[in-house]
Amino acid sequence: MAGAGAAALSACGGAGDDAPAASATVAIPASAPAPAAAAAAAADAAKMVVEKSASGTVLPSASSILDDDGHVWMIVDDRVNMNGRRILTGSLSPIVLLLYFDTTIYAKNTDADWFCNGSPWTSLGVNDPRVQADAHSNALLFYGINRHMAWGTGIYRTMPVERQLALLQDLGVTMYRCDIADAGMARTVAAALKGSFVGTGVGILPVLNPRSAHWDQLSTEADAYALGYRRLAVRCMQSLTGLVQYIECGNELDTVGLQIGGDGSQTSDWSPQQWPLFRGVIRGMIDNVRAVDSTIRFGVNVGIPMAYRALQMLWTGVAPDGTMDGALPLRWDFTTYHWYQSSGDIECAGRYGQCVNIFQVLKDSFGVPIWLTEYGWARANVGPDEASAYLAQVMDSYWQAREVYDVRSIMMCELVDASFGLIQGMGLRGIWLITCFGRGLGRGRCQNVRPIIGFSGRCFTLANCPLVNCHSEIGVEIRSLDRRRKSVLGQVEDARTPAICNSNILLVLHRVVHNPDHNRW
Repeated sequence: MAGAGAAALSACGGAGDDAPAASATVAIPASAPAPAAAAAAAADAAKMVVEKSASGTVLPSASSILDDDGHVWMIVDDRVNMNGRRILTGSLSPIVLLLYFDTTIYAKNTDADWFCNGSPWTSLGVNDPRVQADAHSNALLFYGINRHMAWGTGIYRTMPVERQLALLQDLGVTMYRCDIADAGMARTVAAALKGSFVGTGVGILPVLNPRSAHWDQLSTEADAYALGYRRLAVRCMQSLTGLVQYIECGNELDTVGLQIGGDGSQTSDWSPQQWPLFRGVIRGMIDNVRAVDSTIRFGVNVGIPMAYRALQMLWTGVAPDGTMDGALPLRWDFTTYHWYQSSGDIECAGRYGQCVNIFQVLKDSFGVPIWLTEYGWARANVGPDEASAYLAQVMDSYWQAREVYDVRSIMMCELVDASFGLIQGMGLRGIWLITCFGRGLGRGRCQNVRPIIGFSGRCFTLANCPLVNCHSEIGVEIRSLDRRRKSVLGQVEDARTPAICNSNILLVLHRVVHNPDHNRW
């Protein structure tokens, strides 16, 4: 009945024959008035909820949901309740979850069956509407990588956008995370999206970065909000509106003096003085993105490994002193997080043997998809064996986490960097890593096989090949990282070639069994 489930989902929110609009209340007979407790609870919720809930909000953990039409939704006595009135969903079993997704309310019962708001409500069976709606786009989102495309210095000044895109395509990367902090940087990203990136299947996740826009942590919350809203988001969004589906609001803003104790997992670990500025600049960015283009989904991150508590505090409106200081809770569409090798296992983290499952905490706290927008090895200049083994382990682990925790995207840090890049500066540090990374993207996991290419100094030699008949099946495409050279310098057809020496080339492996353009490894 997969077809029936898809048809039911497409009809969600609509009205049947002679039925009222989807947001209309289903009347309750006079003989069964709504309980007084339900009405009182809904009234109290209406006072507390003053801004629309983000797409992806679930109850629990939210205490109530406010939809686009201003209706307050709750679960009261195991039934759906809207504005204090019980709603007939068609479920014979108790309701245990409400979901607000893409402007529509969904309910899930104890039998794991889903129901979609309408007149009457529609049964979706066990089909989670989030999975059906995003199945295709999630597959395209999952593998990403970081870099500074909009920077006017270093390698990103000398490497054209077209060359960066070619590298992404060779690796199988479909999402490029790039930070921006002013109108000029935003125009650089917009030009790529309207130019060489068109039709390639590679998207860009812009990151609004207050730290590069002169964010003053000693100012006021109002000043921080103004910077996030006007100086940063307004100027950047003018170029990006209509070009991007996702934006990240801020980058590791918790790492600049905000933490005053502990590991970040406790409310008291955060500075009461700097908290309002942290909250204010994030709220400013969110408010502007929402005002300019309500279809864009946005995320918020932290950089300290155990700083999930800071996100929980933003979400619930709690201040570092443990009180509700009058600030409105923040909402986002997906939670972004950073996790490096030095922090250990993300599913068993923390000091003193705590074994905190960060993925589970994020899933339970916010009920929205998780994006791991930075991951990488522990320190600068990690050797290729260690780095390759690390990639093999985490790429497989994160792939397995997709369905368990709703992890939608993982983004390695980074493409080109002297210390942490797959490619080291203008030279070649990571051919083994590129080999492993490329195989991982193609198969949904990284197979930890013996490298095909080894290197010593500036000379790169082809090592033992793990494939059968590799001499006829492996070619080495030589691409220059120097824009003054031609795009393709040559092609090596024989894997027995002893050495290729050039400090400014990138070797990209291809399978050339039938068609080298379509049998890419």
